[in-house]
Amino acid sequence: GFYLDDVPLTPPAQSQTGKVVIDPNLYDIDRIELLRGPQGTLYGSGSMGGTVRVITNQPRLNTFEGSFRGTLSDTQGGSGNGGGDLMLNLPIGDTLAVRLVGTDTYRSGWIDRVVLNPFPQDGPTTRGNVLAAPVQTVVRAVNTESLYGGRVSILFNPNEDFSVVGTALEQRMVMGGYDEFDNPPGPAYLAHYQAANVPEPIRDMVHIYSLTATYNVGFADLTSTTGYFQRHESQTQDASESISIYSNLYPYVAIPYAEIDITRQFSEELRLSSKGNSSLHWVGGAFFSDDSSNWIQDGQSSDAAFTSPANPTGVIINLDNFYRVRQYAAFADGSYKITDAWKFEAGLRWYRYQSTALTSQFGDFAPTLTPPPTQRFDTADSGYNPRFDLSYSPSADLTAYLSASKGFRPGGPSGGVLPTFCGGGLEPPFKSDSVWDYELGEKARLFDNWLTINSDFYYIKWSDVQEVITIPSCGYTEIQNAGNGRTFGPEVEVNAKLSANWSVAASYSYTDAKIDQPTTAFALQVVGTVASCPSVSHCTVPILNVPKEAASLAVIYTTKVLRDYQLTARVSDTYVGPAYDQAYYFGIPLPSYNIVYARAGLSGDKWTATLFVDNITNKVTWNTANNTQ
Repeated sequence: GFYLDDVPLTPPAQSQTGKVVIDPNLYDIDRIELLRGPQGTLYGSGSMGGTVRVITNQPRLNTFEGSFRGTLSDTQGGSGNGGGDLMLNLPIGDTLAVRLVGTDTYRSGWIDRVVLNPFPQDGPTTRGNVLAAPVQTVVRAVNTESLYGGRVSILFNPNEDFSVVGTALEQRMVMGGYDEFDNPPGPAYLAHYQAANVPEPIRDMVHIYSLTATYNVGFADLTSTTGYFQRHESQTQDASESISIYSNLYPYVAIPYAEIDITRQFSEELRLSSKGNSSLHWVGGAFFSDDSSNWIQDGQSSDAAFTSPANPTGVIINLDNFYRVRQYAAFADGSYKITDAWKFEAGLRWYRYQSTALTSQFGDFAPTLTPPPTQRFDTADSGYNPRFDLSYSPSADLTAYLSASKGFRPGGPSGGVLPTFCGGGLEPPFKSDSVWDYELGEKARLFDNWLTINSDFYYIKWSDVQEVITIPSCGYTEIQNAGNGRTFGPEVEVNAKLSANWSVAASYSYTDAKIDQPTTAFALQVVGTVASCPSVSHCTVPILNVPKEAASLAVIYTTKVLRDYQLTARVSDTYVGPAYDQAYYFGIPLPSYNIVYARAGLSGDKWTATLFVDNITNKVTWNTANNTQ
């Protein structure tokens, strides 16, 4: 789950943006809250693994203040980067305040687009040696990124019992291409090879609006949060290689493939939170959201292989998929202090959702060459998400706890008819998936806060796991319930002050995440692609994109210099273990990697200057696999 203040920004998996969360600019924020484990009771669908809340700084009454930040850097293999951020807080009388935030940043690219003519082919579906092929054009550093936007917040606070905050955010991001390299030939070349010089721009425009009102009713605070966001994404990909292969064409034909995704979501939450210092604290409320997305794909070619009197514009495939899900929920959560040391917490959320998909497709790769009647598919479900937590705190420096909590994601209806090159037929609907998380942990502060140790061990039972599965024969993807799984492992965080100037921070986690009861259909798709699935009857499958190990280590040095200035230096190393992803087939291994950072800063009362080096060893990481190109 992902929130900006109190506005949920996590669309369901059936929405095309369901795997790509909005990434708001993080200048002038108060804090980032990381709530681990299922948060289905208070935060609803999508928060199965936890919830991230970005909390912005609110307008301040009777205070004029401002800040700015400027950054200059250079990327090895690319060129210069830069940007600036600005904040102004403007009081208006005694009851109004306005906070303005703006940003404009640019990041250079470092991956080249290499156009080959003719594009090499070793077999009907096998790419040839791109390094030995004739180079027609090289476009340098295509994966540039420009981001600009602004945020306006207005606070109206007429008295101590009532306040309203309205916020509007607009952000636009434009990229010249993805941060992707082709394998083969591999990461050392930092290049993307194409059969045609088709630019591949990406645009992502976001508008977010919210209105939060809080009223003190005496025994509790009543809060209403209304949110709306609209996201418009568009991209063009060069499909010359893949579609020419499907069509048995050689030399390859230039085919730009465009995608547009428009997502809109309205949400409303009303909650009542108790006040006071009694042993009982509680919160209850209701939630509603209406999320819709329109995903349009369009591939065309003027080549004679695709044009005909019945298809004069050479439409290869045109898909229009509309998806809408309405969610309703009522929730209650409370904690009771049994004694000074023991506290019990419990919560329950009832939910219901209704989903509708409308789909239409036509073209050379579709069942018809003209737009057919729109098909409609519906699904609905309801259920409950409980949570329980028992904690023991004999002192302010030690807390031990035992918890159990549930989270879920909505299912979805059929996505429509598969393209003919994928065999046709309807995509199957898929059910909700859910997790039960059982956790035992502690939080300890020792030696007058010079040492803190937070650790836990968890076991998660995952039912009806939703996986985005690639159909091996064509590379098309669909969401399926892959079976039941489990995840378990320990986590530990240690922060230690070694002296008045030196400190270290370290963390480690081990995650064993597998689908140990796959459905027969899913096992048939992945058998033989990973060592743990040699046959359908003896098959366990790693859950995709979950590294087995992760660790970090940071060394920090702080001291006073020139009497009044603070010097801070930090070197950190982040390790991510191997994982699996998919593209055309399941089980593509992603190797482990380390990223090393270093920075040193000097601070005065109102300013900070920092020198930094990110990715000191210039490591090229394999974060994911992609078959869209």
